Amino acid sequence: MSDYMFMLENHLSPVQNRVVAQVQQAASQANVNLFLTGGAVRDMLGGFPIRDLDFTVEGDPFKLAKAASELGGAKQVASDELRGSIDLLFPGGVTVEISMARNERYAKGGSQPEVTPATIHEDLRRRDLTVNAMGLSLNRASLGLLIDPTNGLADLEQRELRVANNRSLYDDPARI
Repeated sequence: MSDYMFMLENHLSPVQNRVVAQVQQAASQANVNLFLTGGAVRDMLGGFPIRDLDFTVEGDPFKLAKAASELGGAKQVASDELRGSIDLLFPGGVTVEISMARNERYAKGGSQPEVTPATIHEDLRRRDLTVNAMGLSLNRASLGLLIDPTNGLADLEQRELRVANNRSLYDDPARI
């Protein structure tokens, strides 16, 4: 087990740990690549309890959600077809967001984006802040691998906030 997986398990509640295991099993069944992303990774690396479980998949998030519902009894509470995102509520009260790794292209700032599938690296590079642009692989072949294309870990250690993508705040002002 990698140090990051050990760290993850120690920053999650027992119920959250069960949910992560169920989502991993569902991802394997749905044949998608699964990554824990965003605030969960930031909080774990910063030594804080993890409040939000956000997963990003290379593949079909709705296929993963269906498998998670069948395996873990999760119920869909919201979805965004445009962005390829779905929120699931698991037994025990844990809500997770599962999103497709994606690129977003905006015709003009504040407009609806054109969304296309992407790799996890491309997805992380489009995010707002470097400390939110990290992912942790939950795939068997690369379990515990930290993916940090914008050097967010260094910024977290320096307690710096740095924009990961110069256009992200202009394109999506709701991020502010």
